[in-house]
Amino acid sequence: MKRIILNVTIASLLTLVAYVALYFIWGAILSEFANPVMQLFVVSLMTTAAFGYMLLYTSKKRKKVGEDEVISDYDDKPYISFAYDLKCIITNEKKTFICVAVIVLTAFVLNTFDSVVFGEKTISFITFFYAPMYIFDTLFNVPFLGYLLSAVLDCAFYVLFLLLYRKKKYDYWMKKKV
Repeated sequence: MKRIILNVTIASLLTLVAYVALYFIWGAILSEFANPVMQLFVVSLMTTAAFGYMLLYTSKKRKKVGEDEVISDYDDKPYISFAYDLKCIITNEKKTFICVAVIVLTAFVLNTFDSVVFGEKTISFITFFYAPMYIFDTLFNVPFLGYLLSAVLDCAFYVLFLLLYRKKKYDYWMKKKV
């Protein structure tokens, strides 16, 4: 579990750095949208997608753990479909999904506690490092809705990128095997 928390934290920090670095470019491009809510939605969606990719990178690509998983999952059987691979991913990544959900829920609790009790960030300063994971909170007036949507989309983008990555690795290893 320590490795999962470390990977999620590194992915969040990498996403935060990318967000800050690319915000000026995104801001210039998105200034074409007249609706500020649409601008915020697009930035939130891009940031969440970036987090999903960074999580794939930190947990699967960086140390080639993902390749080993694909080889062990499909060593003696063919790749059937994305749907079948999705079942494998859900089985293998339960702890990662739980970790993401717990971090987002903890950020909600800490941020809500600070706003209700202190009226400013006091004990929730640590949540700043996980801001890319709950960025949809800025989009909704109903506080928990943004956090919930963020947690769901964080996991969804991670699964999407992981599905594509696993298919690519399977194809690569089958060509190499023949």
